[in-house]
Amino acid sequence: MELVQLREPTDFGDVEYHGALVNVTNVCNLSCTHCFVFRADNPNKPKDKMDDATMLHQLEALRDRHHIRSMLFMGGEPMIRKDLVLQAMPLFERSSIVTNGTYGIPSVPGHLVTVSLDGPEELSDAIRGQGVFQKVKKAVFERDPNDGTTVMLQMTVTKQNAPGIEEFVETVKDWPISGVAFTFYVPTQDDQSNLAWQDLRERDEVVNRVIAVKRAYPKLVKSNIGALELMLSENCLEVTGERGETCGLRRMLPLYMGEGGNFERTFCCYGNDVDCTRCGAYGVFNGYWHRKHGTTEED
Repeated sequence: MELVQLREPTDFGDVEYHGALVNVTNVCNLSCTHCFVFRADNPNKPKDKMDDATMLHQLEALRDRHHIRSMLFMGGEPMIRKDLVLQAMPLFERSSIVTNGTYGIPSVPGHLVTVSLDGPEELSDAIRGQGVFQKVKKAVFERDPNDGTTVMLQMTVTKQNAPGIEEFVETVKDWPISGVAFTFYVPTQDDQSNLAWQDLRERDEVVNRVIAVKRAYPKLVKSNIGALELMLSENCLEVTGERGETCGLRRMLPLYMGEGGNFERTFCCYGNDVDCTRCGAYGVFNGYWHRKHGTTEED
């Protein structure tokens, strides 16, 4: 049998990364209006694909080189390559998946699966496509809730769907899930769309509404009030800087599928064209809060 020489990963230097995310495919069955992966400035051509053996080899090599402990599997839609993801997850101490839920909810005991829904049915389907909300609901209810998988719903809040925050929580509060998470839209530098707040003082009112639902449902809503308060306009630049110079996500290695089926590193986990002054990525603010208080995100 002829031995196949597997390609070595792109050289990203000798920096240690506490975590990484990997775009396992540039293919998705949905076309969500706020998706950052498919923006023109990011490496995302569907034709660029890495075979399973090469990707497993490269992920293991990058893990060892950069001492990566946690990996987030995303896409595109990662469950299009479910077998690959399930093989790759044990390579890391902590693994998690972000999925649109339309291919079902994978059983990965001991790990986190975050399922994206963007509000109550009418608002979410306007973003994700007609019928997607009910398809995801069916998948959530059909899974085994006792299989040891932590399943969270995550709403990406935009100016467009912000009116549905409270209704969304009321709708899903009795679903067999571990909780609900909120993050906010990350706009591009020239973003004038109806998704983005042009003035962050307008977003403050929405952030305060998320804080209110956290207080109303402290166990269901898995948001840190301290982190949410850092998202307010008077605090946010302390966390991100004007151009991401203080952003904690720079400690992560974002692996996008680039030209020729090789990994590329984008400027930010959210891409090359982000407006850091209007960042809405909850993880940025939550990580900063925990570092400031000497705790971990698992505490």
